[in-house]
Amino acid sequence: MKSNPSRRQPSTSYLDTLRSELNALTQRLHVAETAANTAQQEADAKRRAYLELEQRSTSTHWSVTEQRLFREKNQREAVARQLQQDLVPLREEHARLKRKVQAPVQLEATRVEMAALTDRREELAQEITKARTLQAQFDARIEAVEHQITSDTQSTASRLIHAGELTALPAALASLHAELTATRHTRDEVARRIQTLQAEHDALPEQIRLARDSYQGAQAIVAELELQEQLRTFIGVIARAAMARHRAGFSREQGRYEIEIPVEALEAASTALDADQSAR
Repeated sequence: MKSNPSRRQPSTSYLDTLRSELNALTQRLHVAETAANTAQQEADAKRRAYLELEQRSTSTHWSVTEQRLFREKNQREAVARQLQQDLVPLREEHARLKRKVQAPVQLEATRVEMAALTDRREELAQEITKARTLQAQFDARIEAVEHQITSDTQSTASRLIHAGELTALPAALASLHAELTATRHTRDEVARRIQTLQAEHDALPEQIRLARDSYQGAQAIVAELELQEQLRTFIGVIARAAMARHRAGFSREQGRYEIEIPVEALEAASTALDADQSAR
């Protein structure tokens, strides 16, 4: 499969920056998860110790040890809950960065997957057509053999009646019955194969849709990476225009500058994205 030579790849330097951020965040997340797991184990241990002491106690009043264990249990549980809550934003940020770093690879992988699925759909359509043609041929042959058997059976019956005695059936008639049985069996096998092929064929549109959705998501991320890389070269010009508009009273926001994209550029971008998706 060939890649579209017109499609740009996001800058390696920018991706390296993202990879470094992801590696650092992965380490932070690992440390935080270890701390959270340790805290949960300590909380579980304190809870078990308190429950065991409470079960052994025969007094209706809390002992000093019970009170201490109860406080320690609550403290450990609170720490464990807080550490688990602290993991949520870390995991979300880690997943976000991971999607960005993996987007270029995912883009190529889903492109290959879509192409393979599309090719498979065409192959299945051809196989189904061939199988149905073969099935029709078997049906025609079965009809012809059945007609021949009926005719030969009537002729044989007439000969036996006129002969007045029972003789062996003609070999040709037995051969026709054997052919009919074999042909019917083969026709049924072909019918089952058609059902199997059709089921796979019918499932492919949804698989292609999911692959296309995944591709378009990765495509959007890669396009954003390209934009962020290019922004480094002219963000100063945008900042100058935004600040000038703000100072002149043309805009309330100094940190945002809206740019109108010409229709021609949008159409060209759409064409490029479509070509990128269909490139092999």
